[in-house]
Amino acid sequence: MGSRLRYGLIGCGGFGRFCFEQYLKLPHLECVAVADLDEALAQRTAAQFGVLACESPSSLLAREDIDIVHLATPPFTHGPLGREALQAGKHVLCEKPLAVSMDEALELAALSKAQGLVLAVNMMMRYNPLCQSVKALIDAGALGQPLHAHFVNDARDEILPPGHWFWDPAKSGGIFIEHGVHFFDLFEWWFGPGEVMAAQQLGRPGSEIIEHVNCTVKYRDSVLVNFYHGFHQANRRDHQEWMIVFENGTLNMREWVPTSLELDFLATRATADTLARLFDRPTLSVEEEFAGEARHFVSRHQAREADARFRLTVPAHVAKPDLYGNMVRALLEDQLTAIRMPGHRRLVDETNGVTSLATAVRARQLAEEAGSRSHAA
Repeated sequence: MGSRLRYGLIGCGGFGRFCFEQYLKLPHLECVAVADLDEALAQRTAAQFGVLACESPSSLLAREDIDIVHLATPPFTHGPLGREALQAGKHVLCEKPLAVSMDEALELAALSKAQGLVLAVNMMMRYNPLCQSVKALIDAGALGQPLHAHFVNDARDEILPPGHWFWDPAKSGGIFIEHGVHFFDLFEWWFGPGEVMAAQQLGRPGSEIIEHVNCTVKYRDSVLVNFYHGFHQANRRDHQEWMIVFENGTLNMREWVPTSLELDFLATRATADTLARLFDRPTLSVEEEFAGEARHFVSRHQAREADARFRLTVPAHVAKPDLYGNMVRALLEDQLTAIRMPGHRRLVDETNGVTSLATAVRARQLAEEAGSRSHAA
């Protein structure tokens, strides 16, 4: 293996091409070849980026000049392709989810360890600096305990016609598995392991399509988080909201890749200044000042004190497409470092793919059970 690791892309759809363009910027990576079941698409992609086009995924995996492969293919292919890639001695970066079943995911994780190969799911959310600051805020405990959170995803389906594989649970795993794993993984990073308490799903009238799902996950035995994903909006109506309620404040963000943040909280001046240092170029303002006895208040039957009600805002310092590119490059750089330095501890590794999938599988199971009970009634 030379100084530059050699990369091949399997799956030349829009996201695969976006990632390929980003990875061309990495100094320690040589982009070698692409493959797709649609050979004409592979040829066009290869011509676009000036690399080789392979006639099939298997022919790419057979090449000796490929060290790491990227599976940017539909979920139902991840298990078979991941197995073939690992057995061929390739490191693997896989789009989410790691697989559509736990058996396949556990097999891939075990195979990567047995082969001494790097395996990761492209869960880039942990590499968003804003999400990293949120983790630092939670870990600091300066706003008291987190109590409740929600993520609301009113997503577009304009790009998902009725025959798209996304709507076929045998191919996608369903919304919890195909899409929800991103957010199950991020909240587990923020709060620790979670337990799915309840889940629901609803179909689109007049069709077999499950278009929105919802579940509640308990973290830390004290934090309830609600996840809603609905695919029913036009492109221009795609909309996401995040909220975390602490004992002494509320955090809000928007968009599925958040670029800005607002925090409304009660604190002493010293605590407010400490929190501000967790974020990149925030604006800290005073909404209401307290003096004398007004500094003292009670919540959750505990005495507390604050100098003011503060508002901290973090504006978007980078455009969303640029941030997205930064995130996918940072994740791959992390994996490349682990290939060169086997002791390197990755922010995302194969265990994240397994645990997030386990949460998603449990949510889907409970939603299906709830639907069966409803129909029986």
